[in-house]
Amino acid sequence: MPKISLGIGSLLFALLLAVMVEPQFAQYLPQGYAIGAAALVALLFVFSVALHEVAHALVAHSYGARVREIALTLFGGHTTYEGPRLEPRRSMVISLSGPATNAVLALALTGLTKLMTAALWEGGSAAVLMIILACQLSATLNWALAIFNILPGLPMDGGRALESFLRACGVNASRATIATGWAGRVIAVGVVAVPLVMGLAREDMPSPVWVVWSLLIAFSLFQGASAAIASARVLEGAEMLHLSHVSRKIRPLESAGSVGQEMAYLERGGLYADFSGAILAPGADVGAAPADYPVQAILTPVVRAVTLEGRPEGRELLAAMQAEESPAYLVRNDSGEFSNVIFAEDVARALNDHG
Repeated sequence: MPKISLGIGSLLFALLLAVMVEPQFAQYLPQGYAIGAAALVALLFVFSVALHEVAHALVAHSYGARVREIALTLFGGHTTYEGPRLEPRRSMVISLSGPATNAVLALALTGLTKLMTAALWEGGSAAVLMIILACQLSATLNWALAIFNILPGLPMDGGRALESFLRACGVNASRATIATGWAGRVIAVGVVAVPLVMGLAREDMPSPVWVVWSLLIAFSLFQGASAAIASARVLEGAEMLHLSHVSRKIRPLESAGSVGQEMAYLERGGLYADFSGAILAPGADVGAAPADYPVQAILTPVVRAVTLEGRPEGRELLAAMQAEESPAYLVRNDSGEFSNVIFAEDVARALNDHG
């Protein structure tokens, strides 16, 4: 069962939405019914966003992913899932399932509005009119959610679908993310710029409340797009992570000889690993140690490492390191002995040099 979060931000947005639409209803309804219609629209909007995220979760689950969280936030919601890397077609279906759900809801609310309008003509009350007006506006909002979310830029669903489509066409995954991230940045700017330019042209500027709200949405979108671009650049660098570049040779301690036998390796600052995964380095007095001393007598523990199964490279290496954070990671050779050590600082340095 995934974690379900209803943030205070989503409740604040529902309240703000109710306050913004109430004057529109007050033109047709008595005060109490106008407030009721506004409250109904706010509830239906939260329900629509929740159903949007549930659709993502259900489709992801059907493809074998484990859904970790469904969260409603100030600017909508998000669904977090993990599992095997999905093929582009399935990723597209997951991405578009949310907007498709809003489109279906819009059609359902429109149908309900038509049925209730017929009842209103047969002698309905103000309560019936209240529901009709609330459903009409909610249908419009669901169309807006569907259309806005299929815009081809991250972090919108349409951006994720376009990213998957580009991958299906053979574009490098990181490059696809960077391209759709930049598209998301352009859309974020357009959220504010286009209505303002249109308002200037019509000499009908939007209200200050709308301007502030659109700025907040644009900032959230721009931040999400920028985070996706930054993450893609890290992953792009990860594709170039090879053991030969970021690892250091290491010897298993149990197969080490005497100081004399190991001297050449010790003078090069050679490292050892014991059976427990501890990394050991030679001390400062290497030259003073008798040649027949066991080498472990002059070694000092440096850090305890995590063992990486297999020999992961590129993204797989970075994913393995992220799954279990440690300052160092040991890699085995084909014989099952420790042969290489990867220090997290060396990987970070390689990624920074790439970026």
